Amino acid sequence: MLPADGTQVSFPYAGEWLTEDEIRAVLAAVRDAVRSVSCRVAEDTRRIRAALTTTGQTLLTRQTRRFRPVVKESDHPCWLDEDDENLPVVLDAILNRGARFSAVEMYLVSDCIEHILSSGLACDVLRIPDEPPRQWFDRGVLREVVREARAEIRSMADAPAKIRG
Repeated sequence: MLPADGTQVSFPYAGEWLTEDEIRAVLAAVRDAVRSVSCRVAEDTRRIRAALTTTGQTLLTRQTRRFRPVVKESDHPCWLDEDDENLPVVLDAILNRGARFSAVEMYLVSDCIEHILSSGLACDVLRIPDEPPRQWFDRGVLREVVREARAEIRSMADAPAKIRG
């Protein structure tokens, strides 16, 4: 999007110190500068919007003998506003390094019964392309997901005893 052609520039007394050709040259330079900045702002806005729009894509999957941790982009809202101290870092990474900024959800799936045992959420995750997951993945979320999965497994193992009981 470009600014409307209704933009007005005023040069008081320009006729006293500039010729008509010089005035046209200055106006053309100002118009080109405004268009250039407007195009850059529009492109940066598009890139920021794309980096903040979640796709739900799977970011990471690992396989153990019985379990499969899966990490996906989440549509849970991120809180990045003008007062956030991380704003300059996030915008720089998005605009100059192609980063994405979103919430990330982890699921721990039991391959034996194809059941999600537990899940966890990490908010405000900045992911830079080609950086390994250890740079952006919160291991605290992993520990919490594993803890919940162990509790779920114990609960499932104790269920038959409670029924008989």
